[in-house]
Amino acid sequence: MKKHLALLLGLAITLPALTASATIVGSSHDFSLSSWNTRNGVCSPCHTAHNTDPSQIVPLWAHATTTQTFIPYDSPKMQAIDKKQQPSASSKACLSCHDGTVAVNQTFTTGATPVYTGGAAAAWPGSTTSAILGTNLSTTHPISITYDDTLATADGTLYSPSTLLQWTAGNGLAGKTIAQTLLIGGKVECGSCHDVHKQVGSSPTSGVDLRISGTDSSGRGSLLCRSCHNK
Repeated sequence: MKKHLALLLGLAITLPALTASATIVGSSHDFSLSSWNTRNGVCSPCHTAHNTDPSQIVPLWAHATTTQTFIPYDSPKMQAIDKKQQPSASSKACLSCHDGTVAVNQTFTTGATPVYTGGAAAAWPGSTTSAILGTNLSTTHPISITYDDTLATADGTLYSPSTLLQWTAGNGLAGKTIAQTLLIGGKVECGSCHDVHKQVGSSPTSGVDLRISGTDSSGRGSLLCRSCHNK
């Protein structure tokens, strides 16, 4: 009996800590209480266990995928060998809501007509247009570019992807490299900066799901930017 009581007390202490830890529940990507989400699922707006999209741009993908052609970022100083490429799978998943052409509640089985119509803002009912990036990404940080030692050397102001993260205080990333934490398949993607599931680094407390947030001790500069850029 004493053992059982001790176990229950241990769970009572542990469970609140788990509840308060990193979670998508209550985040900007939690649509479980949206009127259109009749199952009140937290994961189901994007993922499902069965009958998933065969393209699998991300695991168990159930959401409709954007079919848009994007205008990528470009610059004469940009040294990436695959610049001006269309977004890769993981970034394309993000853009399948954030380009404003696909409704949040549109699955890959519901066809090409979004449930919400009326323009980009309508794709995010109840939110502002600030969540919409559109299809012109020419003024947005480049995505789907290979970040390797070749790029770091050619650029001259990028750390090697094998470099340990400098900014780890309070975000549990100590001992992790740029490649391990910020790159997806060796590339810079939307998820390099933002963690949609709010589980990595600073994302549980960052308003825009940033993996690394804040400034240095002198209050200067974004630590996320300076994790890769040697400035």
